[in-house]
Amino acid sequence: MKQSMGILGVQARSAASPIGERCRPFLAVVGFVTLLATVVVFMMMLAPSFVRESVRDLVCESPATAAANREWVLQQERNAIQSMLPTRDFLPGSVQQGSSSPKNFSILLGVFSTASRIERRNIIRMAYGVQSTDIAQVTIRFIVGRPKTQSERLQLGLESLQYRDLIVLDMDENMNKGKTWRFYSTVAAMGVHFDYVMKVDDDAYVRIDNLASSLAEEPRTDLYYGYILPCENEDPYAGYMAGMGYIITWDLVEYISDSPIVREQTGGYSEDRMTGDWLDKGGKAKNRVNKKPLFYDHPAYRGRDRCTHPLVPETILIHQVKTTERWMDVLQYFEGNRVGAGSTLIR
Repeated sequence: MKQSMGILGVQARSAASPIGERCRPFLAVVGFVTLLATVVVFMMMLAPSFVRESVRDLVCESPATAAANREWVLQQERNAIQSMLPTRDFLPGSVQQGSSSPKNFSILLGVFSTASRIERRNIIRMAYGVQSTDIAQVTIRFIVGRPKTQSERLQLGLESLQYRDLIVLDMDENMNKGKTWRFYSTVAAMGVHFDYVMKVDDDAYVRIDNLASSLAEEPRTDLYYGYILPCENEDPYAGYMAGMGYIITWDLVEYISDSPIVREQTGGYSEDRMTGDWLDKGGKAKNRVNKKPLFYDHPAYRGRDRCTHPLVPETILIHQVKTTERWMDVLQYFEGNRVGAGSTLIR
């Protein structure tokens, strides 16, 4: 008996052959997936435009969404600029100064945070809100990247309306991929001058009056000030300042913002070491100040590279305050005596 020929002239095999039996489940799956894909494409062709755009936005950001996000970030930037203009005696997010002080200068504290850390920001607002100084104008701003979700965008927008203390950078959130450079560049472009600009982590607590008192004696230009690494190093010209918190003067902010030396590499390794490299390569920061032991890790910290001692009244910065319990411990030490019988408490 002759075997039947297929349409391509190939001899047709019996469906009952062993190969056909083994391939049948696979062919069934392929057929089902093909049918499903066809149905999805057909439904998308018939779906309203807003449905198609929503699905597309789940896969990649549409031009309209990107433009909206860009405009939102720019609006937050405009809000941040407006909030820092000296139009009133006291600004939200600022520590008030005495206008008659002969040591009148300005400090910007840029607290590096992320959109999700709203509870930490609220603790920090409380911690700085009860402090004061008559030495300098101190402005405190939280530095965050672009929100990742609509809920984060709403949260940051409400925070901005309530506190006016956010600077939202036009970049994705990150630690060592350019956030520090973007921070300095954004601040430099805002048109609001500060004598000193401090980058500080959100697990660090700064004693504002102690900081202002210390800076009152320092140069207003070419200054690099902080905690020199590692712990045993006391020479501020041998190494770089730890990322827990360091200060540079306004001329160095402008250098970092504009220099082609800096723009060659704005990210890729630890931001604190990179900042030190930027200054070294440009021959900058002739004035360097190491503030050990007044910058130190919280006594409860047991991690790598710890440099700690008990809390002291002269403290400028305490690092590794990573839990609410540690924040309350620090605040009890520095502010506890102000919460006494005269306070209004819910009983």
